[in-house]
Amino acid sequence: MEKRSGLRRGCTGFTLTEVMVACLIVVVMGTFATVGYSAWLPRYRLKAAARELYSHMHRAKMTAIKGNGNVTITYGQDHDCYSLSNVSRTVNLADYGSGVRFQGPQGQAFSVPSITFNSRGRCNAGYAYLTDEKRSSFYRVGPSWSTGVIRLEEYVSGSWK
Repeated sequence: MEKRSGLRRGCTGFTLTEVMVACLIVVVMGTFATVGYSAWLPRYRLKAAARELYSHMHRAKMTAIKGNGNVTITYGQDHDCYSLSNVSRTVNLADYGSGVRFQGPQGQAFSVPSITFNSRGRCNAGYAYLTDEKRSSFYRVGPSWSTGVIRLEEYVSGSWK
């Protein structure tokens, strides 16, 4: 005689308890992922805006050298955009989301209203300062006057690095 268990032959599946435990694990993991993502996203957007400004400064410098003329980056009066004279393009910081705007740790937006690169790659020195809506991170981007070297720096523990 064949010994039978309580299940019918060919029936497989999960018990209600197993399904509930699996769902609970997924919900807990999703909660941790959402918290981490929401803390990471504003910082990522701020850094993306700073890197794009850095890239546009390099582009302006190279265009001035190549074209043997001047190229200007002008910061907007409302402190949330900048434009490049050589491509007639305006970049709006609000497009990045997370409240990215021009503002430094001491409240300054930028040290000069525009930066003009000449045919030798030199320019007037000045930084543009960027932060997010919570003012939790700061970046500054700008060239040095003597060499035209463009720097991207982060404000960490009271100093620029």
